[in-house]
Parts: sequence; C-alpha cells; structure tokens
Amino acid sequence: MSWIREQFARLGQFLRSDFRRTVLWCAAGLILSGAAGFAASMLRPELAEAAVSGFADYIAQSGVLDEEGGMSVFALLMNNWRAMLVSALYGFIPFLFLPLLSLVTNGVLLGVMAALYQVNGQSMLLLAAGLLPHGVFELPAIVISISCGVRLCRNMCRLVTSNPDRVPLAELGEDLLRVLVLLVAPMTVAAAFVECYVTPAVMGLFM
Repeated sequence: MSWIREQFARLGQFLRSDFRRTVLWCAAGLILSGAAGFAASMLRPELAEAAVSGFADYIAQSGVLDEEGGMSVFALLMNNWRAMLVSALYGFIPFLFLPLLSLVTNGVLLGVMAALYQVNGQSMLLLAAGLLPHGVFELPAIVISISCGVRLCRNMCRLVTSNPDRVPLAELGEDLLRVLVLLVAPMTVAAAFVECYVTPAVMGLFM
C-alpha cells in the first residue's frame, strides 16, 4: 500500500508541475479546433457530412460495434486505449509534435457534429446527451494523453539539441507512465461503460 501511495503522490506532484500548463494549452487547442470545425461546417455542410460519414465507416470497421449494432465495452475500451497510447507515443518523434494532429482531429470532429445538428434542425440537447455523459471522462482523457505526447516531444527536442532544460528520458517516462496508467486508463474505463450503457439511455430521453 505504501508503494501505491507513493506512486499517487508522485503523480500529484507531476500534475502540479509545468505539465499542468501543457494540459491547459491542449484543452484550449481542442476548444479552438472544435470552433474551427463548427464554423467550416456551417459554411460547407457537404464537407461536414462527408467527414461524419467517414468517421462512421471507421467506427464500423474498428470492431467497436457488435453483431446487433450495439457497442462492445471491451472493444471500445481497447480502441480508445490504442488511440490514446499512440497519441502519446508519437511524442518520441522530435520537432513534429504529431500528437497535436490527434488533438485537432478530435476537436474538429466535435465541431462538425455540432454544426450538422444545427444545420439539420436537431436539438442541441440531443447532441449534449450523446456526448456529455461519457465525454466528461473521455475528453479529459484525450487531452491528458495528448499532453503526454506533447510533453514527450518537447523533451525529445531538448535532448536532440542538448538543451540544458532537458529531462532524462527515463525520469520523464516514469512520470508520463503514471499519468497514463493511474489517471487516463481509469477515465477511459469509466467512459467506455458510460458510453455503452448510460449515454444511450440519456439520449432516449430527448428523442
């Protein structure tokens, strides 16, 4: 138990460090990307419909849906873990900041969906019901996992350029692993169960 308490204490210390600023910047980036996706979709609804159709095809091919068209908790969880882990691991590539691509993609997609609801005259409450129950867990998990990738990429840049502010890779890796295992993973587990069992029921109240 003392080892577990120590890990959570180190996690809290890391979250209170300048990593917090990285999370805030990534959260702002998600919001701005959503606003950009909404504005672009309002101007070109046909592009928004194509984007959502492509996302629906991706979901269908990802194995998240079972034979009856419902969501599988395990498949959804594995898909989310894989996506978030890849977003973090992209940070090993210096200078490109590839994790931000995932941030922008998720933000734009949210904005596109909101615009389509608006254009089609559907209730925004229905959209909120379809996103918020699991989104309160999933969206922070997305932002935090991408923040891990951004932090890793920034440190890789410093390592390559021998910047004196660089952090030993093993030390940073331990901190980021704690974030992913002790914070992101539980949030995605909660999001998967809520998305499969709670979100559909909440949406049913507005349909």
